[in-house]
Amino acid sequence: MKIDQISQLTGRSANLLAKMLEISPLLQYAEFRKDFSSGLNVPDKSTFTNSAARAVNAAVQKDNQAPAPSLVALALYGREIGVDDLYKADAQLSGSPIGLLRFLDRQLGQLAVKLANEIQIDMIQGTATSNRMLGISNFVKDAAAAGQTAALGFTTTEQAAMNYQVALQLNTTANQDTFIEVLYKQLASVPGANAILCNANLAARLTTIAKRLGAAGETINSFGVPATTFNNVPIVPLDVNTITQTESDGTNTDCTSLYIVRFAEELGVCFNTNSGFYFQDFQDYQTLPQGVSRMQFFLNLAVERTDALKRLSRIRL
Repeated sequence: MKIDQISQLTGRSANLLAKMLEISPLLQYAEFRKDFSSGLNVPDKSTFTNSAARAVNAAVQKDNQAPAPSLVALALYGREIGVDDLYKADAQLSGSPIGLLRFLDRQLGQLAVKLANEIQIDMIQGTATSNRMLGISNFVKDAAAAGQTAALGFTTTEQAAMNYQVALQLNTTANQDTFIEVLYKQLASVPGANAILCNANLAARLTTIAKRLGAAGETINSFGVPATTFNNVPIVPLDVNTITQTESDGTNTDCTSLYIVRFAEELGVCFNTNSGFYFQDFQDYQTLPQGVSRMQFFLNLAVERTDALKRLSRIRL
């Protein structure tokens, strides 16, 4: 489900979520799945032997399967703001709450933007330490098997295979054409891919290349927002705080990565949550002379197949 479908929204919380979606486009494309605070990720590792073809009256080929679940504990993200009773008294003195309400709306809007930024960054960069979720770039690192950290029921060898080191600088037509061949091949390795995640710098370069080659298009996502596409797959431009331009290839420190993703609740990439966007409006505290409002997300990464995600790393502009 999309974040607006899984969240319990009122008029005010719906408006706040809309602000979050504007500032953090990854929230528009990601899929969310309801699960408990301590849920399970069950990677699809089905194995099959021999051939399905058989003779008349011969036994059908049978392959026994067994799940290999991995625990996924939700990471907790929350912020709150308080407004002292002093300012409520000002509103009472003036006889009109309009000024106070506008002030509160502005503060809530800024809080929503701040929280959305933090969550989007950790959806990519989360380290699964210090109470943070596991992010996509740390689930699949730019490294061989020895440099990966096993997670979500996958082996380090499987995770390493989900990374492809492009090792190209996209500053010549020849390099750009080579990159596009790589991109086409890697898109084919993620059946049903529905998002290309990259920073705004790479998105601009990719769009330019795609237009030159006639592979660019446009679509409208489920939130009614226009999106440029490459080979009919939406390009999702994220800020450089989310997908950096400072990755290293061992020599250069101006590299970045692109992620081909199949967002799906089943057999894809999604984020487990038991809350969606959780908003509590201003209420008076008994112990403090102020009103307090709180926004929270409880979520973590879930990946169920190795062909649901591909990282293309070591890309220079």
